[in-house]
Amino acid sequence: MAEASLNRPSFQQSVGHIASWWRQQLWECVPAAWRARLTQSRRPAMLSLADDRFWAAGAPLDQHKPFAHSAMAQSGGDVALVIGESNGFRREVELPLAVEDKLAQVLSYELDRLTPLRASELYYDFRVKNRDTGSGMCTVELAAVPRARVAPLLEAAGKKSLTISRLLLAPADVDTGIDLLAHTSERNAQATSRSGWVNLALAGLCGLLIAALIALPLWQKRQYVIELQPIETAQKAEAEAASVLQKQLEKQVNDYNLPLSRKHGSPLVVQVLEDLTKRLPDDTWAQTLEIKTIPNQKSREVIVQGETGSGGKILQIVQESPLLKDPAFKATMTRVAPTAERFHIAGELVAAAAPKQLLLSDVNTLMTVPMTPAAPAGAPTIAKSPAPQPTSTGNAATSNPAPSAPPNPSPPAPAAEPKKAPATAYPAAPATGTPAASEKKS
Repeated sequence: MAEASLNRPSFQQSVGHIASWWRQQLWECVPAAWRARLTQSRRPAMLSLADDRFWAAGAPLDQHKPFAHSAMAQSGGDVALVIGESNGFRREVELPLAVEDKLAQVLSYELDRLTPLRASELYYDFRVKNRDTGSGMCTVELAAVPRARVAPLLEAAGKKSLTISRLLLAPADVDTGIDLLAHTSERNAQATSRSGWVNLALAGLCGLLIAALIALPLWQKRQYVIELQPIETAQKAEAEAASVLQKQLEKQVNDYNLPLSRKHGSPLVVQVLEDLTKRLPDDTWAQTLEIKTIPNQKSREVIVQGETGSGGKILQIVQESPLLKDPAFKATMTRVAPTAERFHIAGELVAAAAPKQLLLSDVNTLMTVPMTPAAPAGAPTIAKSPAPQPTSTGNAATSNPAPSAPPNPSPPAPAAEPKKAPATAYPAAPATGTPAASEKKS
């Protein structure tokens, strides 16, 4: 079971491998000149106590000076300590690609075989130098140095107020990522103690962010709902009022259209009589005219019976009427006189073209147009009376001197004659009423 768990990579290791592979691919996309500059800019300050060489942070590897001539000799600081190739050893190991995610664990077991010392007696680190996917093997570079040789150097660096942030076997290892302190218990404890409160702070910050992400949208929606409530109430009241008005308008429109639809549903009887009267010839007279509803149908039927002297043309004449549809004989024509035949014709009454009904969309147009109430049908029209003219009375005659008035002083006599006209009109009334009285007697 332990062997199976060892061979199975954990989720964290898989994610780390994918992330490192992705970073490597992106790093290779950067131009070589830029990569060299970026690599050099990330170099820490390095110190080799064995030959008293000091490299400033970000300096090329060929530019070094004695440590006493550097500013760090007075102030101290963090440096990467170079042990030297003569104080340690470097070795390349071929391992399967399957154990690449567990190299630290595998090499900790293999150090006893690869080196003369045990893992607890060494400062060591490794890096994957080459991968061969065809053969399924990878080349691992292993660098190690005995702790006994490093201890005096660490003590000497501490006396110079220097903090060892990284342990290198050679100056060239600064660009490869090798750190001999990476797999030591001291570095692990230091990293754990340093990152413990950072992890707790990050976890607390993540919790606060998650709570804010959950609470902020809810609070914003609550404020938005509170702001919309008065608007919703006002809009609801307006909608209800508009609904009531719409129902009232629909009722009024229906009340307006109902008489029109009933009135113009079919021609009036007077129109049918007028049309037939104009079309039938003079030698034709109708004895009966009946308009009735056809059973189980909404249309009506016109039935005409009478006598005609134009028997061969009577049906054609009736068919020309626009008010009758498909008129035909309901019975055969019978001759009742040498010049007269009895006919019996029936046809469907054509529905009249109804006027345009009033729609709800027309209400706004009607309300914006000023309407003048029309006079009721049959009401007498009132004409505007002209300006009053002066009457020809004696005073008027005296007030208007007359170039047109006759010199004869007899004009008052004709003015009195109109007063006698009503007296002569009254005796005429009995004369007109005499025939009526004689009729009553007769």
